[in-house]
Amino acid sequence: MGLFDFFSKKTPAPQPAASGNKLLDMIEVKPGIRIARAFAGEWPAFEATGKNYVSMEAVPVESVKLDQSKFGHYPKMPVDAEYPTGSDGSYLYPLAQINCKEMPALAGYPESGFLQFYISGTDDAYGLDFDDYSSQRDFRVLYFEEHEVAQHKTDFSFLQEIMTSENLPVYKPHALHFSPVKEEYFGMGDVHYEAIMGKLVEAICSKHPEIEDELMESLYDTHSANGHKMGGYAYFTQTDPRAGDDTSVLLLQIDSDKEIMWGDAGVANFFITPEDLAKKDFSKVMYNWDCS
Repeated sequence: MGLFDFFSKKTPAPQPAASGNKLLDMIEVKPGIRIARAFAGEWPAFEATGKNYVSMEAVPVESVKLDQSKFGHYPKMPVDAEYPTGSDGSYLYPLAQINCKEMPALAGYPESGFLQFYISGTDDAYGLDFDDYSSQRDFRVLYFEEHEVAQHKTDFSFLQEIMTSENLPVYKPHALHFSPVKEEYFGMGDVHYEAIMGKLVEAICSKHPEIEDELMESLYDTHSANGHKMGGYAYFTQTDPRAGDDTSVLLLQIDSDKEIMWGDAGVANFFITPEDLAKKDFSKVMYNWDCS
């Protein structure tokens, strides 16, 4: 997925660039972090942009437990809770559930409870509203404390139609396995990265017009921020819909995978402000997905 491994015990030797230009040589500036030599002198500035995140491996399975972290399976919700529906009255698809106790502690994120994501399965946009990314008319983000699901729903027969729909980005249930907390420094295409470091990268590349494209490509190849994750920088196949002064953080990112496909190999993102996250208020979460 292109995610960084900060726990490697080996230090790889610099690799010569295919073009022969030493400025394109990939060198290690920190264990597990490699960038082109042309950027190495500015590494302290890049390092200051570090963000913590937790990556997830999504494993296709035939069955999953009600309370575990997963993609594409029934949620654990209070027995008396109203199951979410879209603007057309149809039941929303249970896209993801994060059992926060299973996830490594990530500063600011819930340490317990069940965080759930639902999207429409009756339209090609999967509930995305291009006029209001936070409307939650055709998607929903819910959160339940553990005590709220002590008595929970067990009969989901009413979801038979949506669970068997062919118009879904997740083709079968997936169990989620979390990585330890990691740190990343580049989010090529993320407005937060662009606002802070975009001009610096552009200035460095413009000094070497003969390899400008190769330098930019090296960053996208090794630091694209793709994959399934919570926290850190967001990945887009198109452009970040947020404004440059947006303060939101990445709540959840679901990438395309072997049994997951957002349009043409796209990616979905959910964003929330730090203030709402601290309050566990998920009513104004922003949802976006795009594809190439």
